Amino acid sequence: MESQKKQALQNQAVLLPSETASVIPSSRRWYRTGLTSKRDLWGLLFVAPVVLFFAVFNIYPMLYGFYLSLTRYTLLNPPQFIGLGNFTGLMTDARFLNAIKVTAIWVLGTTVPLWVLSLSLALLFQGKFVFKEAYKVLFFIPTLLSQVVISLVWKLIYDPMGLVNALLGLIGVRDLWWLANSTLAPIALIIVANWYGIGFNMLIWLAGLLGIPRDFYDAAAIDGASKWRSFWHITLPLLKPTTIFIIVTTMISSFQAFALQFVMTEGGPNDSTATIALLVYKYGFHYFKMGQAAAMSIFMFVVVVSLTLLQMRLIKAEETSYT
Repeated sequence: MESQKKQALQNQAVLLPSETASVIPSSRRWYRTGLTSKRDLWGLLFVAPVVLFFAVFNIYPMLYGFYLSLTRYTLLNPPQFIGLGNFTGLMTDARFLNAIKVTAIWVLGTTVPLWVLSLSLALLFQGKFVFKEAYKVLFFIPTLLSQVVISLVWKLIYDPMGLVNALLGLIGVRDLWWLANSTLAPIALIIVANWYGIGFNMLIWLAGLLGIPRDFYDAAAIDGASKWRSFWHITLPLLKPTTIFIIVTTMISSFQAFALQFVMTEGGPNDSTATIALLVYKYGFHYFKMGQAAAMSIFMFVVVVSLTLLQMRLIKAEETSYT
């Protein structure tokens, strides 16, 4: 009889979560629910200013820009809805087509050399040598400066009486008008962009390299693999997530290029440095063709979003495990 009573008490003590909730007094349940609701309310109050700021300064301008891309708007008259007329007009706009070509050359010139140079520097800084950290700082300093400041400084350097021509004059090359020549101006700006971005990307590569366990290299050395084979079969495969990140982010940044072109050449000479972003500014605020400018910005938005989605998909597919 005693054992049966003990068993009955044990069965009553073991309750399911739902049964446990049913035996909690209603006053305590109300208190817990009320406390959770208050926390949620306070959380929403703290987040609300940021959400409002994002909605006013990000979401609304994007939606309004999309609306303007469907209108004929010159800032002097109210917008007139014309549907996809601006987008079809861009396909025959010689300046826009030239801007696509200029932007494509710019993206190619400011990404591929940058990847190679920054990775080479990262591999160099993996070694040990005197004043290594000081050299890292020197390479990274340009990243801390404003692109406007850098543009003004390099504009002086590229002046016909500037430093570049003075150095070239030592080897007999004289009178190069870097920023006034349709062939030299894009090259000059590409050199500045690579110089500006090499330090930041070098640090990203270094972070990826430091995440690769040393055991792989030790095992390869025991097997007699050369440094080149170790780099090709160990370093590059394990750097895939870092590589994808750098490739996509540098392409997005290059596609949106504006500051260097605006300050150093204003898109000239003969639109040889007029990127899409600069053309958006000119169409909107020089020619007052806000509808066409908005259509160009929507085109840029679609390209940037596509690259971002591609990056997210590739990084998810290339999740690397070192175990």
